[in-house]
Amino acid sequence: MRRVILERFNQGDLARAYDLCLAAAARHPDDGWFKHRAVLCLVRSGALERAELDFRRFRLAEASHDEDSLALGARLRKSMALEARGDQVQTLARVAAGQYDRIFAQTGGHYPGINAATLYLLAGDRARSDALARQVLGSCRNAGPVDAEEAYYRLASQAEAHLLLGDAGAARLALQSAIACDPGNTMAHATTIRQLRMVVRLLQLEASWLRDLEPPRPCHFAGHLFHCPVGSDGIAPAREAGLALTLAETFERERIGPAYGAIAAGADILVAEAAIARGNELHLVLPVPVNVFIDASVRPLGRKWVQRCEDCLSHAAAIHEVTTDRKLLSGEHIRFASEVAMGLTRMRASALATSPVQLLVAEDAASARRFGTLHDRNVWSEAGLKQVVVPVSGLERYRVEASEGAISDPDFEQVLRAILFVDVCGSSTVADDLVPVFVKSIMHVLAQVCRQIEPAPLHANSWGDGLFLAFHGVDEAARAADRLRSAFSAIDLAALGLPDGLALRIGGHYGPVHEGEDPLRRVPTLFGGQVAIASRIERATVPGSIFVSAPFAAALAMASGGEFRCEYVGQTAIDSSMPEIGMYSVRAVAADCPAALDDAASARCD
Repeated sequence: MRRVILERFNQGDLARAYDLCLAAAARHPDDGWFKHRAVLCLVRSGALERAELDFRRFRLAEASHDEDSLALGARLRKSMALEARGDQVQTLARVAAGQYDRIFAQTGGHYPGINAATLYLLAGDRARSDALARQVLGSCRNAGPVDAEEAYYRLASQAEAHLLLGDAGAARLALQSAIACDPGNTMAHATTIRQLRMVVRLLQLEASWLRDLEPPRPCHFAGHLFHCPVGSDGIAPAREAGLALTLAETFERERIGPAYGAIAAGADILVAEAAIARGNELHLVLPVPVNVFIDASVRPLGRKWVQRCEDCLSHAAAIHEVTTDRKLLSGEHIRFASEVAMGLTRMRASALATSPVQLLVAEDAASARRFGTLHDRNVWSEAGLKQVVVPVSGLERYRVEASEGAISDPDFEQVLRAILFVDVCGSSTVADDLVPVFVKSIMHVLAQVCRQIEPAPLHANSWGDGLFLAFHGVDEAARAADRLRSAFSAIDLAALGLPDGLALRIGGHYGPVHEGEDPLRRVPTLFGGQVAIASRIERATVPGSIFVSAPFAAALAMASGGEFRCEYVGQTAIDSSMPEIGMYSVRAVAADCPAALDDAASARCD
């Protein structure tokens, strides 16, 4: 059973891993591993309140196994401190620091030691922070040989200790050595850099030296399709070679890493080829399935472009088809795909603790269109993010024949909607005589929240223990989801005599749906595969969490201005008849919490 749980956990299927842990813990109540892993699933998914409840219910504070088991409670408190409002941070940080400090005294491990040192600094106790930093340096120097990953973490702890003591030069050397030990572990590098940024901010140190140590920055790319004279395939060789050289220089100068965009003929393919030539990850985000996209945006410009497109597709790290539409290529589709590509770029930059850049191959002209390269330029610019424009002129552009709102039936309108499915899991355990209490104390509370939401949901429905809500934008949906989650968390289940296993699950999805009349209720409602995906996401959500699809998370990254954190929790099977999808945990954070302040502070000066 442990092997199966670890497989689910490592693959990001946290909901299934959590359920398996609870089932195993019920069969083996004396085995603390299952309880520990269950709480770890909750912490990883952002369900911190639920994690705190289970931590106490399972009496894990009494655990005395290995260092990881001992550190679970401290890790939970640290997460809470980093997401707390400014006036609560020091109190919570001191509690977490004390827990890590006690573990360090028991084990002498550099991990709890350096966490205790930094959290004491966050709590305002500089003297204790300095003392622990010196102890961590001593324990690291006296440790024996280790593998590459452990060598990285040991050197990263030394870098953090040096920085806590105000020695930025020694910190830089230690971090450079750490990265050299494990150069491919960019997520670990990002975690370290984010932690060092917090120390720099708290001590008001100079931070520019971190710039060169950030991982390569993710890039969103877009550009015009080039229309060629009759009988030719491609643009003039000399002109294309010049553009390719400029793109290569831009990749080098901006330290561009993963690249996200489409693969239309012309500029898109040139950028994709530049990324492939450097060995960069290429993530292709298409508004429709590959064959539909090629027929609309590549094949009309010539056979050679199709060959080059297919070569780029074969080298792509991932291909995201954001709809399953087999015929339509509307402006709504194109705008949606661009929104997702830009958001994925921004989220990847946040995960890597760096800042994103947009690379455009475009003319310098205004556009009133609601989709396309110039529209993407405006969206990115309004977000205040770095842009690099490679200007082109004198080329005859080719326009994709895409309508602003294609429909296949006059009784249905294709629209973009953010959809929430909400469910009280565990409701089947409510005794029959308590059903009225459940409805009045829980469902009525959730319904009241829905009535107070501004702007109101475009569509709202309920059944038994569940809710269905739809909104214009993902930011509106995310705020509604957070209000529902908070309202449920405030309910005292024990005082009502209700099972303590009740928990709210919220799943969200964003995409094009068909809006039409419900044949039974005779009111407007939503239809289509995207609605089904949203309902399946809710079923795969960890209790107490808000899980959303990649399109929802990506759009939220561009829309919310840092109001929410979206953390990747892995590829998850949401239905046996559907492919696995990437899932994200969504959590509202205060603008002045440490996590928000340090996530926003790339050392790059854009």
